[in-house]
Formats: sequence, C-alpha cells, structure tokens
Amino acid sequence: MQRFVCLILLAAPAWSAGAFFNILDYGARNDASAPATEAIRSAIQAAKAAGGGTVFIPAGSYVSGPIELVSNLTLHIDAGATVRFPAARLPFTEGRQQSIEALTPVPLIGGRHLENVAITGRGVLASDNAEWMKLMPRQKAAGGDPGSANGPNWQHLLELLEIQTPAPREAYLAAAPELRPSFVRTMDSNNILIEGVRFTGSPMWTIHLLYTDNVVVRDVTIETYPGVHTDGIAVDSSRNVRISNCYIDTGDDGIVIKAGKDGDGLRVNRPSENITITGCTVHRAHGAVTIGSETSGWIRNLVASNMTCSGTQMGVRLKSRRGRGGGIENVRFDNWVMDDVGQAINITSYYLMEGEVRREAPEAVSKGTPVFRDIAIGNMSIRRARVAIDIEGLPEMPISGLRISNVVASGKAGMKARHTAGMELHNVQIDAESGPAFLVRDSRELELDHIATRTPLADAPVLRLDRSPGAIVRASRAFPGTGTFLSTGPGELKNIVLEGNVLVSARRPAAEAKADYWKSAEPPTEAEPAGAVK
Repeated sequence: MQRFVCLILLAAPAWSAGAFFNILDYGARNDASAPATEAIRSAIQAAKAAGGGTVFIPAGSYVSGPIELVSNLTLHIDAGATVRFPAARLPFTEGRQQSIEALTPVPLIGGRHLENVAITGRGVLASDNAEWMKLMPRQKAAGGDPGSANGPNWQHLLELLEIQTPAPREAYLAAAPELRPSFVRTMDSNNILIEGVRFTGSPMWTIHLLYTDNVVVRDVTIETYPGVHTDGIAVDSSRNVRISNCYIDTGDDGIVIKAGKDGDGLRVNRPSENITITGCTVHRAHGAVTIGSETSGWIRNLVASNMTCSGTQMGVRLKSRRGRGGGIENVRFDNWVMDDVGQAINITSYYLMEGEVRREAPEAVSKGTPVFRDIAIGNMSIRRARVAIDIEGLPEMPISGLRISNVVASGKAGMKARHTAGMELHNVQIDAESGPAFLVRDSRELELDHIATRTPLADAPVLRLDRSPGAIVRASRAFPGTGTFLSTGPGELKNIVLEGNVLVSARRPAAEAKADYWKSAEPPTEAEPAGAVK
C-alpha cells in the first residue's frame, strides 16, 4: 500500500502536496458494506494533526454520514468512487436557510472557519432528494393558506422575523427539524476550491458558499433534477468567487447569488460581490444564472459570460420584492445562447416565494425597497422562448440604468417592460408570434435604437409605448408586412422623438390607438416547463 501511495503522489498535481491519508487505511470498506463515516473522520483528524494534507477516497462505493472538514485539507474523491449520503435527521448548527440566519442541519460536507480547503476529484457525491422530502416535507398552498417552503414552524419564524430580528431562540429550535441540509457548505471561510466532482441528487442547495471569501468552483457536474430547492451553486453573502466550466441540471436555480432576506438580511447586511461566472451549461433549472431574490445585503460587481442554457424556466434572472431592501448593481451578462426557455431575460421586483403574497399598489420608499441599477445585458441568441424579455420594476422604484444590446430572439411573446428609468435597447431584434415585439409602459428616459422584428404582425405594432414621454426611437427599420411600427396611447405620440428610422415598409409608421396589449393571456412567470415535477 505504501508503494502505491508513493506512486500516486509522484503523479499528483500540486493541490495534493503534503501528507496523504487513504480512508481504506482507517477502516473504510469500498463495497458500501459498512458506513465509512468514522474512517473518513479519522483520516481528516490525522491530516489535521499533521498540519494538513490530502484525504483520499479511492474507487469504490461508500456510505457516509456528514463529513466535517478542517483547514489545510484536500478531500479527493477519485474517479470510480461514489460516496452516498442517506437521508437522516442530523444535528443542528448555526447557518443560513434561504438566506436567513437560523439553526440548520449540519451540511453533508463542510465546515466553519475553514482556510485553504479543496474538494476535488472525478468521483461522485450522491444523495436522494425524494428521501429527504419524506423526512422534511414542504407545506404546499391550500385554499387561503399560501403554504411554506419548508413547514409551519419555519413559516411562523418568518412571520416573527418581520416583527423582530433575531427572533426568540425557541422559534429557531422549533423550525430547525423542518429544514434540509446543504450538500456542501462552507461558512466564514477563506481560500476554497471545489473542482471536478459530480453531484447526483441533493437534500437542498448543492454547493452553498456562505460568508466565504476567495472561492473557485470549476469543472463541476451537478445533476439534481427534479429535486426540490436543489439550487446548483448558491453564493450567499460571499465575495471574490470564480465559477467556471460547470454543467448543471437542477430542479431549482442553476447558479444563484443571494445576500440575505428581509429584516434578517438587513440586520446582517453582508453583500455578495466580485463574482465571475463563465463557460457553464445549465439545463432545466428555474433560472440559469439568478440574482436574488434575497438582496438585502446588496449584490454587486458580477459578470456572467459565455453561457449556454436549454429548457430552463428563465435564463438571465434578477429578482427581489418589497421588504427585501438592498439591491442589485453593476452587473453584466454577456455572450449567451438560450434554447427552449420560459423567459430568456427576466428582471422583476415582484418575485414571490412560497408563502408570500403580491402587493400591487404603490408604496412609500423605505429601507425595504429593493434597488436595481446599472445592469448590462448583451450579445445573446435566444430561440423558442415563451417570453423573450420581461422587465418589471416598482412604481416607487423603477429599474434604473438597464442596457440591453446585440440580442436576437424568437418566442411566443416579445419584450414587456414597465416601470424603468433610463432603459436603453441597442441592436435588438425580436421575432414574436403574438402581440407587439416591444411593449413598454410607465417608463422614462427610454432610448431605443436599431430595434426590429423580421416577423411583423398585421394586427399588432412592432413597438407600443404607453405613458413613456420623452422616449427616443432611432435608426430602426420596419420590415415588409409591418402594419404599424410605433403605436402610442391617444395624445402621447407628440412626446416621442423619432430620428433616422427607415419605416417605408410600414403601412403606418406611427399611430395613436386606444388599446391594451397587456391583457393578452400568458402563463405565469413560475409556470413549469413541460414534463417538470413539482
């Protein structure tokens, strides 16, 4: 065995430099005939006593309970190794659940106050979401009861936190048994690498980076569809995070950025910032890359580029709601390809989780009002979307400084936007099967240039503007078959600036009409794709 270990070390990359601890040497069985929990723990403690090193899980099948990591450690799951984590009641520890500080089950793999930790290899980490849901079911909506993402005690805790944060300790203790653990969670940690491993199934969030700085997640495969709340990679009030070259097929958001929820998030007030996401493929998720809805501590300085997504409910997804506070700023999405998505680009201040109720009427601006500003989205190819673009700000806090450029999209419906300030569209072509290709209302300082549809409809304008005075429409073209290019409400056309447009193919370049294109029927934002399991 010692000669075998030496040969591996000679060929190993730099991450495994130092002492080497094979779990078979600590009593693990590679046929899953007995739990490997104690053998893995002993190997980790031996590495800790040696000042650090690599705990090696060789090819074989293993069953384990939670694995607590220590600093200066590489946990390497070799090719051909599968470690399965059965559903079980676990001890509780301080953490966050849905970006709210709470008592949570310990993660299946992870720890707190970690430094210089890596989880690597080409092996498989497995768990069964359905088993966990039997132990900790969510409370579904019924009648006048809006339900809960977890259970009644969790919902009661959320209600208490609306009044006072933190809540009484007994409320956290009552809610804890209703919660499921993250698969991997690092908390209050620094210098973390997760590379190469494959996850199949997860109790809840798969990789949860909580209060963690300087993280790399790369070449990871996450296959948790259709698991409930099994977000692929969740960045939760963490900073300096680099995510690249991952494949994610999940029952919730693929890659999601969070920063605290509502009053509890405002109390903690820790941002997620300085994040890059590139070269990933996302399949069947709710959102391919999602920011929010937990925005209380602010999310800023993010770039998501070179992405492909297929069959997702959303592609680019930014979401919050009244009461969250904080916001999203200085983010960029660039160079995406999307096929068969629900809404390709979705930005909303009206997002609702289970157990939450929408409020339509305008409200006074407060610390709980979310702010969206300085968002750039560009260089995107979108095919067969249900809705190409959906933008929904608050009347008291419009989406500000949104710039969408170089987008070619096809879908059942085009672009809808309301309550925006300073929104710009540049070189955007949308071929919609129904309604206006571009539908905008209650917006100010609009600048639209080089917008078009190559599949104009005789019964719908290309562009409809309502209550959007001062809008500039320039350098745009009407293609043959266009009925009306620009439509406004009665008396509003005089407030629109038209410059350098080529509209000779339109029967009516611009016209006023009393019409409400917002009433067209459409499935709700959270509609499940065909074949999805709730």
